[in-house]
Amino acid sequence: MMASLSRLKPGEKGKIIAKIDIKGRVGSISKSVRVFSNDPKRPAVTLGLKALIRQ
Repeated sequence: MMASLSRLKPGEKGKIIAKIDIKGRVGSISKSVRVFSNDPKRPAVTLGLKALIRQ
């Protein structure tokens, strides 16, 4: 899945939208999203997502 087909210039900001299907789940959940870029110092970054689902 590609977050955006547009390219950002250095210093520009963008959005990453991640959806987690929580149907039928209760308790804590952890997921991660790996983001790739053309930055030679950080070509990939892993974003951690945590949630507590209550009834």
